[in-house]
Amino acid sequence: MEKFVPKFQGAPWPDGAHVLHVYAVPNLQADLPLARLVNECRSAMNPYPITPIGDDTLHCTIEMVADTTADKITPEERDDLVAALHTHLAFTGPLEVTAGSPIANRAGAFLDLSPDERLVDLREQVRDAIREVRGPGALLHDGGRHHISLGYAWAEASSDALQTALRRISPSHVTVRFSALHLLDVKFQQVPRPGDELAWELTWEPVATIPLAGGSDDAQPSQPAR
Repeated sequence: MEKFVPKFQGAPWPDGAHVLHVYAVPNLQADLPLARLVNECRSAMNPYPITPIGDDTLHCTIEMVADTTADKITPEERDDLVAALHTHLAFTGPLEVTAGSPIANRAGAFLDLSPDERLVDLREQVRDAIREVRGPGALLHDGGRHHISLGYAWAEASSDALQTALRRISPSHVTVRFSALHLLDVKFQQVPRPGDELAWELTWEPVATIPLAGGSDDAQPSQPAR
């Protein structure tokens, strides 16, 4: 593995910049099987130069609003985006996917998510909402297949050795339920690590929560993301 560097508009992320994202955020307090799997993965990653993603920032990226940084998007424009997301997701219900197996790659480690079909459909609905409000130029991000990131590498190390450690974890698959999406103001910044290394760390501020209630009467009012 090599040092992870986040990207924005095809270039390295400006240190400390904020960018709006739509994430699916698991609840580890309620989902104990997922919490156990994540903790086992963190133990496996511990000997490696990887910054684990904390319980409060574990996520699956659905889409990035990539036309500009968050500080240049006005409150009114944010409200328009939230309204469009509610409209495009109004008849989308909760979904369950399988998380696992854990995989080591050049950026660190992650949990694969499958099956793809509903996640891909969900991404397209979110993209339709972003495109409607901000135009096609806001969709410059390619996040690849959906996954839950577990940690970001801040130096070089053997991905093969980490994969061997992750392969020993059993059970290596759990079911994850997503019942809402979260519009978040996401920041990446560099922080010191041993040996004068710098590591990228992620934090966020909530903007809005969009329930996946499938148009039922059980839909709850929008609440801030945690």
